[in-house]
Amino acid sequence: MNSVPPLHPKPPGLALRSLGLVIPGIRQVSAQIGPYTRWWSEQNQVAVRSDGPLLAVIGDSTAIGIGASAPDRGYVGVLRDSLDRRDRRRWRVVNLAQSGARVTDGLERQLPILAELAPPSLTICCIGTNDVVWSADTKALRDRLRSLVAALPPGSVVGLVAGGSPRASVANRAVEDAASEGGHTVVDPWREPGPPPGERLAEDRFHPSDLGYALMARPFARHLDAPEPSTD
Repeated sequence: MNSVPPLHPKPPGLALRSLGLVIPGIRQVSAQIGPYTRWWSEQNQVAVRSDGPLLAVIGDSTAIGIGASAPDRGYVGVLRDSLDRRDRRRWRVVNLAQSGARVTDGLERQLPILAELAPPSLTICCIGTNDVVWSADTKALRDRLRSLVAALPPGSVVGLVAGGSPRASVANRAVEDAASEGGHTVVDPWREPGPPPGERLAEDRFHPSDLGYALMARPFARHLDAPEPSTD
């Protein structure tokens, strides 16, 4: 495969658009969606034409780096830097994530593209938080997560869903069960020790900041025996 379809962010929902009218932080962070999506889309085209180990990513706005000071300061870019340092060579990244993505987007849009790629050296999947926040159908979420994780390439690393709600707990049990059955590893990128939550968040108080993303990347890096990202 010599190219990857361009990334397109999902339009924000009515509730988020309404909040953005009155909360400057939400407007500021939302303005990153278009530029950060285009940046990763361009990087994907370079990656598929290059050589070296390949990291493929299925995810949502956190994989795009929304809330960070630059698109490569999200957890994906930070983790790639750790892998580069571990291996002393540059990893390629095909980031299939979509801002606003839900598990259905991972199943119906991102997985089919992944299947067309040369087999990646590593696949990371971290998606489902938008479903927990914005959707009410817990059974459907559980079933979709199980289907998504079951379809991942062997040896994938799967991130848990954020939050401590009962719906998040159901979602995470589905992730853990499907990962165990498929031989994948599960990490929790949301509960890394460090500063209090308020210091980890971007101006919209929802997405991580640079610090929050560095903390997110740490459990992935530990599992991969890569240097842990600095939080200084």
